[in-house]
Amino acid sequence: LDYGSPESLAILKERGPQLAAVLVEPVQSRRPELQPVEFLRKLRAITEETGTALVFDEVVSGFRAHQGGTQAMFGIRADLATYGKVVGGGLPIGLVAGAGKYMDALDGGQWSYGDESFPEVGVTFFAGTFVRHPLALAAARAVLERLMQEGPDLQRALNIRTTELVDELNAHAEAVGAPLRVTTFASWFCFNFPSDVPYASLFYAYMRDKGIHVWEGRAGFLTTAHTEQDIARVVAAFKESLAEMQAADFLPGRGEPPVPGARRGRDAGGRAAWFVPDPARSDKFLQVEEAAATGD
Repeated sequence: LDYGSPESLAILKERGPQLAAVLVEPVQSRRPELQPVEFLRKLRAITEETGTALVFDEVVSGFRAHQGGTQAMFGIRADLATYGKVVGGGLPIGLVAGAGKYMDALDGGQWSYGDESFPEVGVTFFAGTFVRHPLALAAARAVLERLMQEGPDLQRALNIRTTELVDELNAHAEAVGAPLRVTTFASWFCFNFPSDVPYASLFYAYMRDKGIHVWEGRAGFLTTAHTEQDIARVVAAFKESLAEMQAADFLPGRGEPPVPGARRGRDAGGRAAWFVPDPARSDKFLQVEEAAATGD
């Protein structure tokens, strides 16, 4: 189903009684600009009405966006939530948390070590090679204790730093006419090029050449480990990469198209050129000749 659309809500409302659960990533890691809060609120109301479990995938957003994840930020309580990434402190880990009526089947209900309590609910056998790995659990405990000590200001400050970084990158791209937009949510961000920019992938190679690794098509993250010097280095590499790509005609610059509707591309010899749609064939383009480009 299309995420965030009214049509999806209508389908879920109709079929809700037949569904065990609805799983969503509240803010998708590769589309951070999509933050459909009202959609999620309506989805929560529908799932409560139909008795369907609502599951939030907070593997990326959990503990990163807010101590309580997007659930706390948006004021929406899911029945179950999955976590990873941040909570592992760099070690591989996956967590599931949620309402007792779902979690009791995994841990036997509320019980503690060192007293007379015990699992009173039938426990589901749940195993895996790395389940409850002591090193990962120790790291998770240390991370959670640090987050509790720091309080919500930790994420709040990091989110502000990320927004400032993204604003600076976008302002520069706009100033030099580069067809690039950086989108963000909380402390992660994504580089986005229009689909008709043929050499956009080279941007990531240019950045790597300058010591900044950005995984193409994936999110980038700012963390508490990054210093102001690190951020300045990212900004410098970004500006240099765009300048070098524009100088090599891998990216268009501030120049205006010679005729309305013209697009940048490369001719048969690999040289940068302007093209317009062929009126006779919808799947073809015609190169704009130099005479037309100079107005002669």
